[in-house]
Amino acid sequence: MSAKKRSFTVMIVPHSEEATYSFRLSLYVVQIALLLVAAGVVGFCVLGFSYLNASRVASVVDELREVNRAQEDVINSLAFEANKLIAQMAEIDMMVEMFAHRLGVESESIVQAPYSTYHLLDYFASHEPLDGLLQEYNDSNSTLYVGAVSGEDVLDRATNNIALLQSIVPERTDMLDVVENYIVEAEAKPSVWPARGRISSGFGMRPIPYARSGYQFHTGVDIIGSYGSPIVATGAGEVVFADYRGSFGHLIIIDHGYGFHTFYAHLSGYGVTEGELVQKGQIIGYMGASGRTTGTHLHYEVHYKGLPVNPYNYMN
Repeated sequence: MSAKKRSFTVMIVPHSEEATYSFRLSLYVVQIALLLVAAGVVGFCVLGFSYLNASRVASVVDELREVNRAQEDVINSLAFEANKLIAQMAEIDMMVEMFAHRLGVESESIVQAPYSTYHLLDYFASHEPLDGLLQEYNDSNSTLYVGAVSGEDVLDRATNNIALLQSIVPERTDMLDVVENYIVEAEAKPSVWPARGRISSGFGMRPIPYARSGYQFHTGVDIIGSYGSPIVATGAGEVVFADYRGSFGHLIIIDHGYGFHTFYAHLSGYGVTEGELVQKGQIIGYMGASGRTTGTHLHYEVHYKGLPVNPYNYMN
């Protein structure tokens, strides 16, 4: 009786006239089978949940990967822009140094800028504004290192630094324009001797050289030299006159702009023609004795805003 209570009988009755089949299962085996089925159902549910969770995580990871890739693209773009702006800064600084060298002064005395290229690089290096994006820079090849970094804070700092550079470059460019104008004016302004020799007559009142008595106002300086020796332009400008003019003889007049004109008189010949642009120190003619003169020399005048001024003040 106890054995029957602890077991189940399973009977199979076929639809045909074949004999029926039956077999007995113990309660223990049935319990084991039920436990296995329950465990299988639970395992299947766990696997299903794990799969769904893994799919969701994979989707999030893909989204984050896309966001990270987009941020890296933005960072690369910002780094490239920063590199380009710093290269422009370096070029501007180099040109300022070149102009300063031509003037024989320190660049800081020409342009007082709040930032220079190397000051910016030091600032970036000390404050890590791009989290490793700006790691190395040199004169020959400016390079921004782009690391695997992301995040809104990095992008914000990078964007702010780009804005800083973009605000500085125009300022430096404006300063460069000022320096260039300063150079142009310095090149145009008469500032050298027009010929080799010595001054025989200065600017101002003097006795009339070709009369027995009387005084006249001498509007230039006379420089004695050898006949045919070269005469040079004392500043850059345009030749506005190159012809014979009365007592001046063969005369050249140069318009230097900025209110300056220079006169070169008593020449023996011309080295330039009217309308020609000349540079400071360029040979424009040759010393002679044409016109009203007592001998071979150059009569040199400087006019400022239409009035003759003492040329010696412009003969450094």
